[in-house]
Amino acid sequence: MFNTTVSGSGPVLVWAHGLMHSMDFETRTGWFHPTENDGVCRVRYDARGHGHSPGGTDSAAYLWSAQADDLLAIASAHTALPRALGGHSMGAASALLAALKCPEQTSCLILATPPTAWQTRPNQIRRYRQMQGIIEQRGLTSLISLATQNPALPDWLLQAHPEHATASRQALSGMHAPTLTAILEAACACDLPARDALHQLAVPTLILGWRDDPIHPVQSAELLAEALPMAELHIIDHASDLQRWPLQISEFVRRHTAG
Repeated sequence: MFNTTVSGSGPVLVWAHGLMHSMDFETRTGWFHPTENDGVCRVRYDARGHGHSPGGTDSAAYLWSAQADDLLAIASAHTALPRALGGHSMGAASALLAALKCPEQTSCLILATPPTAWQTRPNQIRRYRQMQGIIEQRGLTSLISLATQNPALPDWLLQAHPEHATASRQALSGMHAPTLTAILEAACACDLPARDALHQLAVPTLILGWRDDPIHPVQSAELLAEALPMAELHIIDHASDLQRWPLQISEFVRRHTAG
């Protein structure tokens, strides 16, 4: 069912992408994955309703908890234990929930640009409702047009890599309006677990955040780092630092996952 790829060799990292993105988007931007094998086997997939993975209109299938189950199913089908779990934004939430469900099977965790959570979640829900309204009233083309005029990326990143906005627009253009409406409905119902619940997750965790992005606020990354007992936090605000993320991720996985 899921469009999945396996690349590289070494300890295994199962990776989930962000909302309205895809494997192709992440390959185009190069934010998280190297172009050559660097000693980590990456299992990547298009989430339900994204990229080349099919999806329906049942919003329950897109809840973060359901996506965590999808991630664990893909991990079980492609990897031995233990395995590293990780993801970007929505994918970070999926990976975190998956690790909470199966901590003993998770060697380490990578949370890249965690999504809005807790205090900042209501503002993001309002954005999703606005997006739903645009789709329902004017169609997906209008949403794509607005996204083109206002890319949801930090200015420092857009100045260095304007082509990343094009990649984001292309990922959005490949989605189906009824499916996206259901995905956004699920996103409105999601939030990260209470911070008290995260205190029990004794899994080495790498948290990667960036500044100047209200959809992925530094506050989420910082609060997660405070709540998770074995967390390392790295915050960037420059494109040259972003280029180091694939290596940082691979080094973290190799350090904590047996080959």
